[in-house]
Parts: sequence; C-alpha cells; structure tokens
Amino acid sequence: MAKRDPKGRFQPGTSGNPSGRPRAADELRRRLETGMTGAADAVLAAAENGDMAACRLILERLLPAIRPAHAPVEFDIDPAAPLADQGRAVLAAVAAGDLPPDQGRSLLDGIASLARITEIDELAARIEKLEGMNDAMAN
Repeated sequence: MAKRDPKGRFQPGTSGNPSGRPRAADELRRRLETGMTGAADAVLAAAENGDMAACRLILERLLPAIRPAHAPVEFDIDPAAPLADQGRAVLAAVAAGDLPPDQGRSLLDGIASLARITEIDELAARIEKLEGMNDAMAN
C-alpha cells in the first residue's frame, strides 16, 4: 500500500500506481506501431473501393469536426457582483442576442467553476478556524 501523509497525499517518491502500466498494453502498443502500415493500406483500399465506413474513418481522422467560431464579443460583467447576478447577466445577454449561446455557456461554465473554487476556499478556511479553536481548547 502506498504511503500517504495526514492529508491523504502521496509521500514524495511514492507512486500511486506501484505496479505500473499493464504489460499487455505495452505489447498491444508495440504491435500496433509495427503493423499499422498494413492496416492503413487496407482502410485506404476499402475506401477506394467505395466502402463508406472506411471513407468516414479516414475523413474523421484527417478533418477535425467543425465547431462554431464567433468573433470575440465585448461583455461587461461586474466582477464584484454575486456569482448568481453574474450568471443572470450572461443569460440576459444571450437572450437579447448580444452574446452567442456557445460563448454564454462557456461563461456560465466559468462562473460555475469559480463558485466551486470559492466554496472550497470557504470550507478550508472554516476547517482551519475550527481546528484552531480545537487546539486552543486542548491546551
């Protein structure tokens, strides 16, 4: 069992995966690296003969999926406002057509991530305060 410190983190120099990567994965990777030219030739030949699945496979690997791309939009948001108000401002901008929906979603995801980080920071501060009170009472 890997040794951990009191906070549950691995000790320096201790691996979280002491047995390492499975050898079967290395063997499969090695076989794929040496035999890929034959597989690639077979897929290309199938595509040339009209196999649509082979064509799709080639195109999916060569051409990335097209994603919507919008020009950057200036969007005023009050960073001092509560996170819920910031989210409402983003939704209002999307509803008014001032902000594309995909950019609005990205902003809302960022606000949600910030809310989780803030929550973790606040919980850590509370725990530190409680531990400090507990230590003071013990002495």
